[in-house]
Amino acid sequence: MAVSEDVPLRGGTAALSHALGIDQVPERGRFMFEITHLVYDTPEGRRPAAVAFLEAVRQTAPRGKRDAGPDTRSAELVPVPLTAELWSNAIFHRKVAKDELVIAIVADRAAALVCHGLTALDEETLAFFARHPAVLTRIYERSAPMFAAFSDSLRIRANRVEPPGGAAAVPLWEAVLVEKATRPDRFLFQLLELNDGRLAYLYDVIGQLDPARRAFTLGLWLPSAPDRLERFKALTLGLDAIREWKVRTLPFGRASYDLMMMLARIAVDRSGAPLAPASRAVWSRVFGGADLPDDVARQARAVEDDPFDAAWLMDTIGSADVRRRAERLDQLTFGQRVFGDVGAGTERSDMFVAIRALPRFRMLMWTIDRIGIRTPALYAAAARHAGRLGSLDGRRGVDALAQFQGALALVARMASVRTVDAAHAQALIARLVALPTNEQGRYAGAVAVWLRDDLAAAVRPADTLETTILAAMAGPPSGERSRGAPLTWEGQAYHLDLGAAELRRLQRVREKQEGVALDVPLEIAAASRPLTAEKLAVDDIAGIVARLTRVAEGVPPRSRRDEEDNVASSAGVTPNVRDALRKVIDDLTRAERNKDVRRAARLAEPLTELADQLLGQVLLSIAYAAEVGDPDGTVLLAGDVSHRHDFGLSARDAEQRLRTAWAVPRQDVAPGLPWHVTGSLLGLDVGLAPLVLRRLTSERVLEAPKLTTNEREAFAVSVSLLNPFALLDADRDAIAGAVQRGRRRVQALAHDGTDLDSLADELALEGWRRRAVRWTLASEPDRVLSLLTLTELLTLGGGRTADLNNWGMAMLTAQGCLCSRLTPPGRWPTLLGRPQLGLMASGMADLNLHVAMMLKELHLPAALAKVVLSAAMQDFIDEVKPSDDADWLTLVQAARSVSRERIEDYVAAATAAGPLVPDGPASRVP
Repeated sequence: MAVSEDVPLRGGTAALSHALGIDQVPERGRFMFEITHLVYDTPEGRRPAAVAFLEAVRQTAPRGKRDAGPDTRSAELVPVPLTAELWSNAIFHRKVAKDELVIAIVADRAAALVCHGLTALDEETLAFFARHPAVLTRIYERSAPMFAAFSDSLRIRANRVEPPGGAAAVPLWEAVLVEKATRPDRFLFQLLELNDGRLAYLYDVIGQLDPARRAFTLGLWLPSAPDRLERFKALTLGLDAIREWKVRTLPFGRASYDLMMMLARIAVDRSGAPLAPASRAVWSRVFGGADLPDDVARQARAVEDDPFDAAWLMDTIGSADVRRRAERLDQLTFGQRVFGDVGAGTERSDMFVAIRALPRFRMLMWTIDRIGIRTPALYAAAARHAGRLGSLDGRRGVDALAQFQGALALVARMASVRTVDAAHAQALIARLVALPTNEQGRYAGAVAVWLRDDLAAAVRPADTLETTILAAMAGPPSGERSRGAPLTWEGQAYHLDLGAAELRRLQRVREKQEGVALDVPLEIAAASRPLTAEKLAVDDIAGIVARLTRVAEGVPPRSRRDEEDNVASSAGVTPNVRDALRKVIDDLTRAERNKDVRRAARLAEPLTELADQLLGQVLLSIAYAAEVGDPDGTVLLAGDVSHRHDFGLSARDAEQRLRTAWAVPRQDVAPGLPWHVTGSLLGLDVGLAPLVLRRLTSERVLEAPKLTTNEREAFAVSVSLLNPFALLDADRDAIAGAVQRGRRRVQALAHDGTDLDSLADELALEGWRRRAVRWTLASEPDRVLSLLTLTELLTLGGGRTADLNNWGMAMLTAQGCLCSRLTPPGRWPTLLGRPQLGLMASGMADLNLHVAMMLKELHLPAALAKVVLSAAMQDFIDEVKPSDDADWLTLVQAARSVSRERIEDYVAAATAAGPLVPDGPASRVP
């Protein structure tokens, strides 16, 4: 019995696509799957051309007219699941000719959704529907949207439903559906129709999970069969809490932080048991409040209770509103990622504080995690210190936050460029969070002492303190030993020097900022300390005046732009440092002349306060200098934009103020205010990620971008998070070799298609792609590779994605961390359907991998990948034209089409002021 049929499409796929307002024409092997999705991915359709065209088709179809489709002589064969005869009898209840079938299906929403669902089924399951047309009729009439959305995991073998999870899952589903798997028609009706399709959603979620998480969701790790059934029933009942359920109107949309996103992020062992910390009692207490109590022995004691399961997750996280779902999921995955080895007692108490602190102090917790620190006590101490700073407002709050966050940003940067390792970074942060504040909440010079005595002492010294810090932030320069093999580019000999190039960039940015050097506030703070001595002498005052006078000469006058650019209204106008310093000098001079030691001692407090304010400003500037990108970029035309930074302290709500000050930074443009960044100073590489991208030419006229704002930002963040110090030549070669081996395996399928199923299983390919690959192998074998991502080819060639995460994409939303990952095959399709989160970019590492392969071909170092991608990604964002927010294949194909010549142009930009440093006179290349 035929389970599919190639039918002629009059006018061809391009004509129909364009008539429907679709620019990117899907390949014939996936045409029906894509076209049905594109036309009905919204309730009414978002393409006016499609609405008008389909309305005309619907009006002519009942009268049997044959001219509703594109009127051309050309025709292309398109594979359609099941036969035209079966579609005529079971769906349309009228005779539909083969050359009219595609348009008839597309014009009928329910029929299109049924077709979409059928394309995801394997041959044996399709054969069941071919033998039971009445089942198709009922699905068409009652549950087409659910079938379209969740059919991928349906498997029917020998007239029996085989649910994901195998034999152990059968009694669970039979108990919930009150129907036997041996009666597949009734089983399917119950699955699709009960609870408005929520059970079908759960069924498909389980089917898309990897085996370990599938076992977790089904409860197969629980020792007792009755317990499994009870907890599985509880899970299905918890599905009622899904508030954003719109499957009938938006069958291809998914809720933010839904059950699939929860389950995909939970860490489990091979049996499916959740990894520590997994105690329900501990997590219930974590989610039970936001305060950070000093005595948490009672809240966080090691209770011997059951670990959480899928039903508990659905009840505790899935039932909350979307913001709280996101927070709790981030807390849970943060706890499992960072504190899996935490013991009992004090460590567990500190872990409790750290996890509870995440929603309020997100960038603080994420930054420490990013460095690689796993000591719970440091997280807890940092959270409590941040909590104390959170009680400050106005000028005091800005000064304290700028100093603390700016100092921590320096350590994080030095750790990322390998100037300091995680152990040294931990020691530095421990001393930073232990710094005292006075009764007014001010550091009173404590951060200045930390910078000079701790941070500067931990790195290689230079002529000035600012040069010392900038050099440490740039990374170690490449010496002769680290240059590697000789490198020749366009006849010139080069060596790679990441540290030197970054130091030049930082110094140029600091020049453009036109601010005071870091040494100035440290000198002011140092000069103020003798004024607090018990035995201050008149002769000491003269030395202090001379020291401050030298410092004042290095402070530029305040410009009018500095006043206009201040947007942190809660802080008031930033003080004029030069005038304030002159006033202190005058007062000290009078005190010396009058031999008034007490008066001089009273000047210690305003002088220290001035040092704190200026130090906060300078640390803000340096933190921005690290992340604003090109020194000649437009953002620096306004001078030092760091003074516009808004910690959110003007908000009336105390909780909002606290959260904003530590939130992921974001760019803001508000009426009446200049461009600025709101949020934490930590993670500026995320907030300023678009500034990392470079457009090499401005001559061409750009069209409006097709990617959503969320996706464009996600791609930019992925480039920003790449660490060139972690991009190794060995990994570059491993990527190129594995992808090449993977390509050979796929190309071999054209000669031996019998291996397709095992290859598809290896990649966990969705049902529609298995069908498309099979058809394309038979009809258009040269196009098979276009249906696979480079990550999938890498996996087929033996590459391990976990070993190559440094080449991956940003995981802020997908995994809740400031990290890059290569999403394994089979997992990234589960991220689609949530354009509001910008998740599609998380799985699309093709441009990164393509650049790695081209660098290998050009015999160039892997560390150049970031500078190449900074230009390549900008062009990619400008030029790619996906059909919709789930058209990942167009993105994949566009990334792989970047030519060698274009890559060479991007590399050339790295020879101007980038990390490729000329060795000497040009030499000829043989």
